[in-house]
Amino acid sequence: MASPTPTPQIPSTMRAWVRARRGPADRALELSIIPTPPIPTSSSSDVLIRVSHVSLQVNTEFLLNIQPRIPFTNPGIPELELSGEIVAAGDGVSSDLREIGAHVVAFQNIPNAIMGYGVMAEYILLPASQVARIDAGVDMAAASGINGCGSTARKIIRTAGVQSGHTVLVNGASGSVGSVLVQLCKLRGVKVVGVASGGNEELVRALDVDEFIDYRKHDLPVYLAKEYGDKPFDFVLDCVGSQALYANSPKYLKSEGAVVNIGALEGMVSLTCNIMWNKFLPVWLGGVPRPYIFFSTPPTRDDAVFIGRLVEEGKLRIPVDSVFDMEDVIGAYERIATKRARGKVVVKIRRD
Repeated sequence: MASPTPTPQIPSTMRAWVRARRGPADRALELSIIPTPPIPTSSSSDVLIRVSHVSLQVNTEFLLNIQPRIPFTNPGIPELELSGEIVAAGDGVSSDLREIGAHVVAFQNIPNAIMGYGVMAEYILLPASQVARIDAGVDMAAASGINGCGSTARKIIRTAGVQSGHTVLVNGASGSVGSVLVQLCKLRGVKVVGVASGGNEELVRALDVDEFIDYRKHDLPVYLAKEYGDKPFDFVLDCVGSQALYANSPKYLKSEGAVVNIGALEGMVSLTCNIMWNKFLPVWLGGVPRPYIFFSTPPTRDDAVFIGRLVEEGKLRIPVDSVFDMEDVIGAYERIATKRARGKVVVKIRRD
């Protein structure tokens, strides 16, 4: 009979990036020593995770700049999603998550993350409902991005109603959500036209897109009207946030189709105005005669399990743009701020 896996020694303190003030990451964040979360009580349904990698969200830099430091929140840690391994679990946790050393992906819920209980730390205590086990052979850097981009890509497909035989345009096909969205569409038997810069063409074509468009070579709405006006798309799935793409969509989008947007490339103020304009302006007053859908979505465990299984089976991959050491978190946020990342920007927390 095999001996049980010993419980790893858990230090009383840990390193974590904490938000000391409002501003850009290089001014707002500090690498600090704080208490390690408590070991789950025997009656709880929580798990304590030793964090391996954290995947950055594109909107964190924006929130750091606009959101005041909320008084009495502790400890002010950013970010939502991670990969890691189980170091302790309460008795209320399912057997697969009680195994010490099991590899997992997990996420913090959005309200707690906003209140400063994020995951950019060496250990995190989370409810088991926010944790999913993954195969030990899955790359932990890539796995850290399963929750956010996987949940968003699946919701885009469900919300739009993308089905086998459809043709869709994916704008931002080289990004973290766009790259997963392309793959999920292809697994459904959908024809995908991917839009990205020419420098990312090789990456996007490797995702098995049917056609590729370099947006830097064309005025995109004009090009789409010319090349696809007589064979319009069923849906336009915009992971970038281009108002021009929606405003001109009747020229290349079927009347029963829709534009689904999750991007904010033009800034949050412009996005807010565009959402109101696009959703509520009547056609007779100049509104665009195509449905416009915008949403944000929290990660879910069901989506993590689904995407994780596809990754384990080799049917889907989470592209990773770059991996930064924990000490270089500021560099990671600077990379995100360029808006040119090809896949996920990841921070390695675990010290081997």
